[in-house]
Amino acid sequence: MVDGTVNPYRSDAEADDLFIGREKELSEIVSTVVDGRNAMHAVMGGRGMGKSSFARQLKKRLGARARTVLTLGYLDRVKQDLAGELGLATDGRALFEGLVRSPASEPSGRVTLVIDEIERLIDDQEGRAFLDNLREAYEKANGSLGVIVLGGTRVRDLLVSDWSPFLRIAGPIHVLSGLGREEAARLIRDPLRLQISDDTVDALWAETAGHPWLLQIFMERAVKLAADLTHVGAVLANAIQESRKRLDSNVFPLWWSNLQSRGQEVYRRAIRRPSSVPRSQWASYFGDDPRPWLEVLASTGLAFLDEDAVLPRGMLFKRWVEENHPVLHAQQASQQDALEAWLVSVGVDPFEHLVVRALAAWARGIVEFPAGAVRAGANPGSGNGGLAPEAFFQMHSLIALNQHERALTAEPEALSMRPQGRSDIKVRSRPDVTRRACIEFKIFGRKDTHVVAQVIGYSTSTDTFAAVVSVDRAKRPLRPEYEKRCFEGAPVFASQDAPSPVMEHPAFYTLHAREGRPPLRVWHFLVQISSD
Repeated sequence: MVDGTVNPYRSDAEADDLFIGREKELSEIVSTVVDGRNAMHAVMGGRGMGKSSFARQLKKRLGARARTVLTLGYLDRVKQDLAGELGLATDGRALFEGLVRSPASEPSGRVTLVIDEIERLIDDQEGRAFLDNLREAYEKANGSLGVIVLGGTRVRDLLVSDWSPFLRIAGPIHVLSGLGREEAARLIRDPLRLQISDDTVDALWAETAGHPWLLQIFMERAVKLAADLTHVGAVLANAIQESRKRLDSNVFPLWWSNLQSRGQEVYRRAIRRPSSVPRSQWASYFGDDPRPWLEVLASTGLAFLDEDAVLPRGMLFKRWVEENHPVLHAQQASQQDALEAWLVSVGVDPFEHLVVRALAAWARGIVEFPAGAVRAGANPGSGNGGLAPEAFFQMHSLIALNQHERALTAEPEALSMRPQGRSDIKVRSRPDVTRRACIEFKIFGRKDTHVVAQVIGYSTSTDTFAAVVSVDRAKRPLRPEYEKRCFEGAPVFASQDAPSPVMEHPAFYTLHAREGRPPLRVWHFLVQISSD
């Protein structure tokens, strides 16, 4: 509880008050039921995508226009609910004959059967026989009977099995994917009318891909951590970090396993591409018949999918895959080897070594997976007009750094708490809490003239290094412009370029004299993002 307010973001219970979006799917299904044409639908969504809430919304939307029986996919439960709601027999042919006749006794003239957790019937031999008979009942009812089933990836089995009524009758599967950005903003803000900044919403949406359950988990934890409602946005990064243990041990491994080998291959290919893959290239890029697996990715919140393109989403899961199921290609391996050799040659201590290496891995991930960073904004196709602000990159790197929780901890500097709040990070060594370093983030060209002097000014007498991350989307070499623009007030007495092929992650470091203190090394990460 915060300020005596009950926490509404319950991730362990069904909360219809938090149901947001899905208007297209709801409208299409309701209209076909009311019209009595093609009223057989399958809805697919991963865990936490809101399938059960969607089922209850269907019943609410249909209202008096159809008598709706909402049930779970256990055969005995389905029979009992049909008997209780419609007064039908529970055995043999009598059940289906009664189901065909039941619409005639309803004022609306229509009956709709909504079955959640359809996997239970798919895995039950008698349940399959029930589905086979349901096809016959649907056909005999001549449009007065609607059938909607909901489930996870096993829903696809209904389209290929001889016993399934969906083999010949149903249309395309309705895929419940992650919420859009504005829908996610409503889920984040509305339950407690929180003043969460757009920057923080953007970052949280990109981390979760708009997955409703993940958003609830993080918001639930943030409300518990915050001293009052005005501080919820500031503790979101910590809330994500604390929730990661549950996700890393129980949730993400299950997602990865459910993708199976073919889905895993499709996902790896999707995240290697920095932009969306148009429909015309799906087969050539992903391999034969990728559509089913792209739908699985979308239903888990890992991709945006429409008839024209597919785009990977969700940086939190992507980082988990890279850490737990890494596949290093030759170029990536050479980059890592070169970075390691460079750090050794510079003679950095283990703390500095880890921070630089972690930032380098994060920067490569942002460049290779820029979808969340290039948001729709003013002049998105020109210069840096469409890039997310500094706080967006700050939160993502904060989470990436805190994945090394045994060795270091990263602290946000008043993230999104005040309009002019600084978007930098303080990193501390866990073995030696007196060791720390500052990291400053700037969008190239946005008040960054003094950024190097700024990060030097943040350092204390015990700091030995700092870092500047400059994010740019313009198609030009950034290094010359960066050196011209960003060193005002910060004279350099020594510098060293990164060896190829490390390139811009980091691009170079500089040494800066400090009166009465040892020189400070500043690492420069030049992150150039393309929207192509």
